[in-house]
Amino acid sequence: MLPEPFKTSDNGTFGEFTATQRWPTIIQNAIDDMNTELQSQSGECKKQGEAIAAQLVELRDEVAGNAPLRPFTHRETEIAAVPSCFNEYLADSRHQGATWFNAGWLFTEVYMYRRMNVLFKTHPLWTQFDIFNRLKQSTFHSSLHGVVELALRYKNLRLQLDKLSTQHDDETLRILFKEFIDISLWGNATDLSLLTNATLEDIKSIQGAQARKNAESKIVIDDTAKAWDALLKARTTARVDFVLDNSGFELYADLMLAAFLIHSNLVKNCVFHGKDIPYMVSDTMRKDFSALLEDLEDTKFFPTDDQASREALDVFAQDIRKLVKDGQLEFRADPFWTTDLDYWNLDPSETKYHGAQLHSDLVKSNLVIFKGDLNYRKLTGDRKWPRTTPWAEAIGPLATNGITLLSLRTCKADVQVGLPEGLDEKLSHAWEKDHPGKGSWWTSSGKWAVICFHSSR
Repeated sequence: MLPEPFKTSDNGTFGEFTATQRWPTIIQNAIDDMNTELQSQSGECKKQGEAIAAQLVELRDEVAGNAPLRPFTHRETEIAAVPSCFNEYLADSRHQGATWFNAGWLFTEVYMYRRMNVLFKTHPLWTQFDIFNRLKQSTFHSSLHGVVELALRYKNLRLQLDKLSTQHDDETLRILFKEFIDISLWGNATDLSLLTNATLEDIKSIQGAQARKNAESKIVIDDTAKAWDALLKARTTARVDFVLDNSGFELYADLMLAAFLIHSNLVKNCVFHGKDIPYMVSDTMRKDFSALLEDLEDTKFFPTDDQASREALDVFAQDIRKLVKDGQLEFRADPFWTTDLDYWNLDPSETKYHGAQLHSDLVKSNLVIFKGDLNYRKLTGDRKWPRTTPWAEAIGPLATNGITLLSLRTCKADVQVGLPEGLDEKLSHAWEKDHPGKGSWWTSSGKWAVICFHSSR
């Protein structure tokens, strides 16, 4: 019998805290940003925007007041293209009487962002507005130091990658693969071992190995080697897919990994899968992909003090643009990724919400990288698995349906699987010392990470 999914009513969990504390704050931040945006608007646009702001206040109060979860109206469903799975969930007898603080955590969180999106879609002059864009841009702008550091690393290594592939120096490529995987995993963590002016010899040195070992101390499960082996079996012709998480710096790090894979001749092409609506505050949409390249090339957005840094930013942006032009890097957005459906629905039998369509495409990929915490939750059904449950068991049908997957997740939720006996107790005890009563929340702290691989091929 399967464990039940986490609920917002689970006492003492991070899910309960998220619903009662974080969601009202997220909506309030959206209200504040909307009011800022309205200062530059006038006429009918301002009138519609004021109506949206008022509706956001109502939604905030609805959440904070633990109101019942209502179905989407026929008009909302039609105008905002709301998938019917939301109303089907609420109509299910198992979920009768669901409220904001007493329902499935995964469902309710996704439902909240869909409710917010409906407010904009039902006002004609605001249908394309991203309420989270101001925060996305300001966060990326504040990452100048890390952005420049990685660009310099990339530029330094770029010319050496062709040499590595022609010399068949697989050992150095393996080290670099691990390095770029870790950069993609941690997002904003740039204090890894690749120094700005590192040579290939530096990377393979004892000092470099020690730096990598230190950085890996917080990765409690690490299947990087398995993913490396899978790519080697299909090198030069391989395809790698990224089911994306955050825009901004994390997307930048993902692009770094993709560029490395292609230029080292490990893979032929990469496909990026993003969101079709503003979602989870910072998740990547198509326009965020384009905006990132424009930001890198904008001397006002990323002012630099030296010519080398500016050249490095331009080189990387131009490199990505060329990969896109040549068809080696592609961005896609599918509405499946913004439904409440977990990834057990990536299955040939799921024909209603694109699950079968996506499955038939993803099985063609040699490696599908699922980025971030929400994707991990959807892979495992966000269920109350014992934390020692094997990864292959927790991902259900994904363990046998032909998709080769790699989950890169910094831990920010209650669900956690695949741990060796005793590790959860050890980490919970350590976290409890500084966080009384919340020892199990180490899995929600963002301080630890997992790299989980599985292939049924």
